[in-house]
Amino acid sequence: MGEENAWGLAAVARRSTTDQVLHELRSAILTGRIRPEEPLPETALAKTFGTGRSAIREALRHLAQEGLVVTEINRGARVRSIEVEDVIDVYRARSAIETAAATVVAECDRELDLTALADAHRRIREASPPNVSEAPSPELIAADLDFHRAMVALAGSPRLSKAHEPLAAESQMLLNWHPSYLLSDYVADHQELLDAIEAGDPNTPDIVRKHLQLSADLIVGEAMQRHARSDGSPGILGVPDGQRTKEEAKA
Repeated sequence: MGEENAWGLAAVARRSTTDQVLHELRSAILTGRIRPEEPLPETALAKTFGTGRSAIREALRHLAQEGLVVTEINRGARVRSIEVEDVIDVYRARSAIETAAATVVAECDRELDLTALADAHRRIREASPPNVSEAPSPELIAADLDFHRAMVALAGSPRLSKAHEPLAAESQMLLNWHPSYLLSDYVADHQELLDAIEAGDPNTPDIVRKHLQLSADLIVGEAMQRHARSDGSPGILGVPDGQRTKEEAKA
């Protein structure tokens, strides 16, 4: 009995360590602190975290299942590279889910609680200084994705929300590639969505679709620039000296 109790306690401790490693690695990848294609050597990570390699290996396995890491025989693990096809696929899947949710919301005859949606939009405004053009900050990206999570949640479908969550996580990594953009437009883009949902606008699904397509187009353009340049020089991930309005992005 004593051995069984000891084994149970050890299992909890080991799982807790893996969860912590998983959380830290996922956060570093999604926020761009660990860049696409960077190697993730087990030995070095174990030394950094002060853990055994088994916890690192298990965390990397989870990240591979989430699509954030790739593993190759004899080469180990690395952060997945960002390809144009990935951006298109993620946003196509998001569009399917979010427009479905928006359709439910637009046709809903019950009163909706928009508290979470309005709170996320408030955070978008707070993270968007006026008259500034720059790539979205981690705080802005987090608020953006929480806005879309809240929008999907309004449909009251656990399955839609569950299907949407891994796409939101991938989008967090992709949005690190968002080019410089006039942040007042970033706020206005989401205000348009909020207004449509609040008004019960039957065109809400189409507004959602166009909103996501614009984001996909911006990120695809940035990804294509990066792949076209292999010297790693500054400016690949943004337009540091220019302003990019919604109209310019669509052009």
